[in-house]
Amino acid sequence: AEFLKPDAMGVMMRSRGRYFKGLLCAAVTALVTRATLMPQALVSLHRTQQTAPPSLTRSGDVAPAWMDKVVPNMVFASIAAATAMATVGGRSLLTGQSRPSRQLSCERAQQDVRPVSLAKSAPKNLYELFGTSATADEKDIKKKYYDLQKLCHPDVAGPEGEEMCILLNDAWELLSDPEKRKDYDAQIELAKPAALMKVAPEVSTDLAPTWKGARKTLKHHSDYTGIPLSRSKWTQVPPEDRGEKHAQEKMVFVDEWACICCRNCCDVAPQTFCIQNDNGRANVYTQWGNSEEYLDYAVASCPVDCIYWVSREELQVLEYVTAEKMVEEKGQLPCPLSFMQGMLNEPPNDPFAEANRFKAKREEDERRKQLASKDDATAKMEVWFQRILKVFENLSEKLRRSVMPYIQK
Repeated sequence: AEFLKPDAMGVMMRSRGRYFKGLLCAAVTALVTRATLMPQALVSLHRTQQTAPPSLTRSGDVAPAWMDKVVPNMVFASIAAATAMATVGGRSLLTGQSRPSRQLSCERAQQDVRPVSLAKSAPKNLYELFGTSATADEKDIKKKYYDLQKLCHPDVAGPEGEEMCILLNDAWELLSDPEKRKDYDAQIELAKPAALMKVAPEVSTDLAPTWKGARKTLKHHSDYTGIPLSRSKWTQVPPEDRGEKHAQEKMVFVDEWACICCRNCCDVAPQTFCIQNDNGRANVYTQWGNSEEYLDYAVASCPVDCIYWVSREELQVLEYVTAEKMVEEKGQLPCPLSFMQGMLNEPPNDPFAEANRFKAKREEDERRKQLASKDDATAKMEVWFQRILKVFENLSEKLRRSVMPYIQK
């Protein structure tokens, strides 16, 4: 029924209704005929056998008495039976018009509607083909690939599954290659209509040591804006409290995965550092809240060396990737001493490595967008869609019904 038009379904339901009405009419006619004819015929025959002598001969002018009651009922029953047969056969005795059969209507409806319905329900891209999102990792895509191959392989589905297997192989080859997948993701983003494209916020290019806004704490994943999450009092530092780091416009950053919550930095420079409520680790909430002397002492006296002097450009990326990772892990950080004692199989997260990967990804995405135009990306996406649509049109109804639940998960 997924590929049928509403009017075709109406034809099917009306044809089915006429069929069952005809059967009901025939059954009622049989019951009425038996209830009316059989008792009267038996009674009349019984009376005739009692009154008529053995040598009775029927005259041409006189009819038996029981015929007066039986004949009209037989005529009525014959008319009712003929009407029932005509209704079952799909013809109307009143109009004399022939109605199409249910099977023919279904076949024509499927032939007319299948391309339109498939164009709406068929996968639009390779991620929808595997029933995954664009952010799915290679492991999830590989599992869906194997599941679909088990259904469509020619050894299981016969020759009709060959085209589907070829399509799945080509799609997996593309998405399993990191570079090809990045190009394909860029094409998907560029091919989206303007109304559906995600409007990314403008990324600030200002690298001044001060910026507007109070300290921000991310409670959910947010877009990168190029503005640090901490606030800055760089211009408010008294001249006597400034030094070499202030002249270089350096900022302080705390590696929260390496912090052991000793509170030493908060005791030395309480106007700069604080302990966060969600994870209990130290964090910089105000840049240059204390003098350079106190900040230098906080960095040098950290027992695990988790406080660093960084540039303004490094700070905004480090604070962003740290906040995003905290949102992802919901503030549940492993104890840093556990790794030092060999109790963890993997080292804790490295925010500097995360920042480098983030910057490299932004540069690569920007390069790909400049190389690919919107028209070119739209054309390539349309080629994939038409190929997917053609394969699904050639699938049998049974195989399509087996495949769709895996795609629509």
